[in-house]
Amino acid sequence: MYKILAKTLIIGKKVVYLPSCHSTNEYASNLTKKTSWFEGTVVITDNQFQGKGQMGNVWESEAHKNLMFSLLLKPKFIPVNEQFQLSMAVALGIVDALNSYDNSCEIKWPNDIYCNNKKVGGILIQNSIHKTNLDHSIVGIGLNVNQTSFNSPNATSLRLIMHETFHLGDLWEKLCNTLERRYLQLKQGHSKELKSEYFDNLLGYKQSRIYNDGQAFEGQI
Repeated sequence: MYKILAKTLIIGKKVVYLPSCHSTNEYASNLTKKTSWFEGTVVITDNQFQGKGQMGNVWESEAHKNLMFSLLLKPKFIPVNEQFQLSMAVALGIVDALNSYDNSCEIKWPNDIYCNNKKVGGILIQNSIHKTNLDHSIVGIGLNVNQTSFNSPNATSLRLIMHETFHLGDLWEKLCNTLERRYLQLKQGHSKELKSEYFDNLLGYKQSRIYNDGQAFEGQI
């Protein structure tokens, strides 16, 4: 189902499929400890039972219903103090793909994807630094696709929103294409345009809202 992609330059040119695993980010991290690995490698699974979320949380996901994958990148062109640029590019790539089905999807700062004001996806990026720039990054993405029952009342899925069942392989291929387009846009020096589009797609921009960064607080972006 997750075949090598023909229409991308780097993302999805090497795919590591795991029927089940603890965490795709953890597996990808072990790959980076080897002497050689390809930028754009994707580690993907159908059943992730200890997926990582922010601040030590576990990503809830029903087996064979959702997309759970990690992407390995080498964004050596990004200074450490500008590392959030990568998060912006990734979030925009996800929203690009989802809004081709339904235009209600937005980015919730700092790393969530919302549709109809409910959480449909999350991003966890682990960066490795060399001197003043990034060396490599593991981009973990979890997306609720065909799951219909959640413990959290704030969670939803594409199936619940759009009332249709999605083919995971097709959606993953679309995501790889949109993620690569945004990554190359960043790599080609268009960070200002990315930042502008990021704000255009940011949930609650210039509104007073409650955020949580380990502790709840009210703020305005």
